[in-house]
Amino acid sequence: MQLILEKIKKYKFVFSELVKRDFKKRYKRSVLGVLWSMLAPLFQLMVMTFVFKRVFGRQMEHYTIYLFAGQLVFSYFKEATNTGMSSIISNSGIITKVNQVFLSFVIGISQGLQPITSFNYGAKQYRRVKESYLFAITCGFLLALTAFLLFQFAPRQIISIFGNGSEEYYSFAVNYFHIFLFCTFINFMQPISSNFFTSIGKPKRGTFLSLTRQIFFLLPLLLIIPLFIGIDGIMYAGPIADSLAGIVSIIMIWREFKQSEYLEK
Repeated sequence: MQLILEKIKKYKFVFSELVKRDFKKRYKRSVLGVLWSMLAPLFQLMVMTFVFKRVFGRQMEHYTIYLFAGQLVFSYFKEATNTGMSSIISNSGIITKVNQVFLSFVIGISQGLQPITSFNYGAKQYRRVKESYLFAITCGFLLALTAFLLFQFAPRQIISIFGNGSEEYYSFAVNYFHIFLFCTFINFMQPISSNFFTSIGKPKRGTFLSLTRQIFFLLPLLLIIPLFIGIDGIMYAGPIADSLAGIVSIIMIWREFKQSEYLEK
């Protein structure tokens, strides 16, 4: 319990930013705005008072006050529990969207590689298949290396593009970039290799490889690592999953290119 309270205190600024964001989002384009948050429980109280006092004949002095006090506490804990449990996960995209920009270029490379390798593999031009894959991997590596350097050495400048926040917010975001996106330099291997296997008529290997990072590695790590090091484990799960998916991709590609047809001149 003490550890949980320490983590909450350490990241209280994160919760503060999420509360501000949810508050603006909830009452955006609302005619009544914040007033609705007071009218809704008031209408509910009026309905419950009518039902219990008039319909069921509940005769008790100050019954409406007792009912209001109980309903207020119940509603508070219900909303706090329901929204609090999902607030961190549902708002994780605030920062990770930056990584999606990089991944979109990598996916573009993998999609461009697919028809080339598919045609040459069908024509039994295995040397061209290998050369095309290596060229795509080289482009992906240069792009990933550029993204890695930007994420590690200029995260504050990237964050400033999307808005402003407190110094604590910037500190957390920079730390998030440094840890969660640390293995960006190997992130290109999985999507390119997955599409490569699909293009040469081996969809089972491609499907397996496409599931490695998100399903086989990241989700279990998100559940396991925080049990040992707390909420920081969520950030460390990212680079571990990236590195494991990259290693699996390298092993599978190495085994593919060891086959005899690729060794022929």
